[in-house]
Amino acid sequence: MNVSSLPEWTLSPVNHVAPGPGVSLPYLVQPERDGGDLVDWLALHRASVDSALVEHGAVLLRGFRVPDEAAFQRAAGALCGALEPRYGDLVKRRSAEFVYDATVYPKDRAILFHHEGAHTPRLPSRQLFFCGRADFTGGETPIVDSRKVYRALDPDLVRLFERKGLLYVRNFIRGVDVRWQDFFRTEDRAAVEQQCREQGVEWKWKKDGTLGIATRAPAAIRHPSTGERSFCNQVLLHHVSCLDARTASALRAVLAPGDLPRNVCFGDGSPIPDEMIAEVLKVTVKTAVRFTWRLGDIALLDNLAVAHARSPFEGDRQILVAVGDVVSQESLLRAQA
Repeated sequence: MNVSSLPEWTLSPVNHVAPGPGVSLPYLVQPERDGGDLVDWLALHRASVDSALVEHGAVLLRGFRVPDEAAFQRAAGALCGALEPRYGDLVKRRSAEFVYDATVYPKDRAILFHHEGAHTPRLPSRQLFFCGRADFTGGETPIVDSRKVYRALDPDLVRLFERKGLLYVRNFIRGVDVRWQDFFRTEDRAAVEQQCREQGVEWKWKKDGTLGIATRAPAAIRHPSTGERSFCNQVLLHHVSCLDARTASALRAVLAPGDLPRNVCFGDGSPIPDEMIAEVLKVTVKTAVRFTWRLGDIALLDNLAVAHARSPFEGDRQILVAVGDVVSQESLLRAQA
């Protein structure tokens, strides 16, 4: 496939679903009567939600009383063993201990599919989204079962990704990405270096004070609960070819691959051809679904099985995020042995 022949990346082809009977992703959970307290309901029904999550990979909790950020945090705590208070890729809300704002990105652009934190040594196994304001059009959070993506991709392509693994390259350029201080949750360079050493991350300080890191991670994992193979990574979010054509061309013209704000290559440092990324995108979009948010909705994702994205939107959109039950890439690799 010739990447240049594709239209600019868009999520418009993603299938739209109305969650309900017969729709497996996301699996809809509703109370018998709207407006019940979710945390009280979960005290009796948490096991059934966990079972649905294992089977389907994503659960949409709709019709419960979740009026605000504080109620969402309580619900997230009831749905996770341990929430993560120091996740570096999202901006923590000042008024909460475990709640973050969704990624800030231009409204008219899509954020492509990714598993949260799959580009880091430790990633959450559960992710939750909460619709706090719903006066918008578009702005869906499309989701895709990456176990299905794994099975739909060409087996030779999957084997290549599995054999070589991935190397994520990131440069914390001011005004382009989060500050390294926010990502590592410290102002101390020595503390950053210690974290990198402990987690096997390569780092390099630039003359202008910015930081570059490189992190190795698998392209696919064996799910620790089901044993299924999942194409769990962030290749579509990091590969430069997935940017709009003008931005990708401009960046490639002035920056070496290792100096791009974000990029991903094979684990041995060799580039991933644009055509391979285009094929992954094609299969992912074909497999994905999206639904319309309603005020108070909570979507619970198995982050090891299901990837998410964001559609362009207009209006006043507030989607809050919580992540939890963090696992290490090392433990996932051990489970595959």
